[in-house]
Amino acid sequence: MKLAKNILAGLLLLAITFGGGTYYGYQMPRSGVDPQDYIETVITPYEDGIASYIKFLDKAHKSVHIAAYSFTHDDITAKLIELKTTRNVLVRVLLDQSQSGGPDQKEQIEKLRVAGIEVVIGKSESYGQIMHHKYTVIDGLWTETGSWNYSNSATKQANYLDFIESESRAKRFQVNWERMYKFMKANEKPVSGKSRR
Repeated sequence: MKLAKNILAGLLLLAITFGGGTYYGYQMPRSGVDPQDYIETVITPYEDGIASYIKFLDKAHKSVHIAAYSFTHDDITAKLIELKTTRNVLVRVLLDQSQSGGPDQKEQIEKLRVAGIEVVIGKSESYGQIMHHKYTVIDGLWTETGSWNYSNSATKQANYLDFIESESRAKRFQVNWERMYKFMKANEKPVSGKSRR
């Protein structure tokens, strides 16, 4: 009788654990839920990537953390400066070293830094390779990811942007951003060289 109660209690515990959808922090997928219902996807050049991204940035009230391979678009720079100066949003940017020597990107870096926005330039932590990320985390809640660079030409090319509201996703990308920041800040060198397009 005692053995039967123990088995029943064990089965009940398993049912609660897996029935509740979580096991060691992993969310079990829900049947019948389409993830795309929670993702806004923009595909360029058929849709306007820059307009969608600027609209996304406008959600910021606390912080914007960007990791970008290429960063040459005036409108993005202007929006980030506006967020910092009018809403006192914390804006921090990580950029790839191989792209940061060209005149277009140097101009954007200078504008951001003059406005008091921290820009850190570097490489990947592993093997000294390029930092090829293209993502933005806003307020620890929203994440933009995709193939789209923050550049003048990205919207004319075949790229995509995904905008997702998810605290757990934002946290994952923010943790990655902080890790890269720590490494890149410790190894930062002056901007030099030519930008590859």
